[in-house]
Amino acid sequence: MIPGRLDIAVLTSRSWGVDLAAGLQHLSEVRSLTIVTTSLAPGRSLRQKLRTIHRYQGMPGLWAALRNRLERPTGPNPPADFAARIAKDCPTARHIHCHDLHSPESLARLRDLAPDLGVVFATYWLRPEVFRIPRLGCLNLHLGRAPEFRGSSPAFYEMLEGVPDVGVTVHRVSEQLDAGAVLLQETFPLDLAPRGDPMDYLYRYQAEVLIPNGIRLMGQAVRQIAQGTQVESPQQPGPPARRRATYRQQQELRRLVALRRIRPWRQPSPHTIDIPTS
Repeated sequence: MIPGRLDIAVLTSRSWGVDLAAGLQHLSEVRSLTIVTTSLAPGRSLRQKLRTIHRYQGMPGLWAALRNRLERPTGPNPPADFAARIAKDCPTARHIHCHDLHSPESLARLRDLAPDLGVVFATYWLRPEVFRIPRLGCLNLHLGRAPEFRGSSPAFYEMLEGVPDVGVTVHRVSEQLDAGAVLLQETFPLDLAPRGDPMDYLYRYQAEVLIPNGIRLMGQAVRQIAQGTQVESPQQPGPPARRRATYRQQQELRRLVALRRIRPWRQPSPHTIDIPTS
């Protein structure tokens, strides 16, 4: 059987999506690639943005945001940042930026693209009028084991709850968050008492373990879709989707990890991933 070739649209709000697109661009099953970027929080006022920073990053985050605004008051906007990354890492891809994917103008642009498949990574919750546009639907890359760890903050809640591994899941986009049928899923060991700041460890763990393996799995899923060989398993009911970890929760994680270091602590998994602290 000769594999089909697909016109793919990658929908993302973060540079992680550009990394994913770069991993897909050389697949023989991909005929064309369009990267559709969007604002992470469209329509929020400055006051709402500051409240969000304080909730999730505390006062240190507020001071850092203020300092960055003073140091770079006229710096490049997100579309320009995306365009530079895409031109460097995905030179053959088309790029369009939509402030809000659900606006009538954005929906019209997406319909004009007429993609065969949508690939979603690191963006907000999409409504059916978006994810039903591609002929073959949309796949989402979720950094977590579904359904147990649906939602936000990859690896954070696993470490908080003492779960010694983290999943990476490729699933169908559906009306419920991270609840569509699963195509591929793997798990990777997590150090529950890492050296240094556990939040720094989690950021490195995402970048060095979860995202590269997620890109690999999405490439496999795209090949399967093109060849018509994918196997999809409906998700069983699970707990509510996790919300983004607040600054208070991050401080609680730091407290728990500190306790694990000074008390006798046996890692439930025989494997660890040692990510250097420097």
